Amino acid sequence: MKWFPAVAAVVAGPPVLLAACAMVVVAGALAGWHPFWREPPLSLPEAAALKDLATMQRLITNGVDVNAPGTVRAPILKSHDIVVTPLEAAVGTRTPTVLQFLLARGARMDARERDVVLCLAIKDEAQELVEYLRQAGAQRPDCEHVPTPW
Repeated sequence: MKWFPAVAAVVAGPPVLLAACAMVVVAGALAGWHPFWREPPLSLPEAAALKDLATMQRLITNGVDVNAPGTVRAPILKSHDIVVTPLEAAVGTRTPTVLQFLLARGARMDARERDVVLCLAIKDEAQELVEYLRQAGAQRPDCEHVPTPW
């Protein structure tokens, strides 16, 4: 009969340990901690550069300014961190999808911003994006005088 407690501990130990781990994971999730995901949250320009429409929508819904410049960490667009607007970061997708998404949610594209976005698209050889901007009435700017983040 003395062997019964040892066998019971061996048999009951793993499920108890698993239950304890599950409780820690659940408590962490309720507190906003994710045990398997250590990436910092994306900024709106980073989400735009990655074509992550769901994150962009969540950030905009939570009050992030769709026109505010933000940091895009390396190596998302460049080998170093850069500060760009979400519209400028959208050039990294090489398609008009993100640009249209941002414009539909209040992004302002004044003449200066349009020139920068068009010059970035031209320099990046993003033909689909260049064509979209030209159809929207953009004229080819003098890109030598347009500041670009890269």
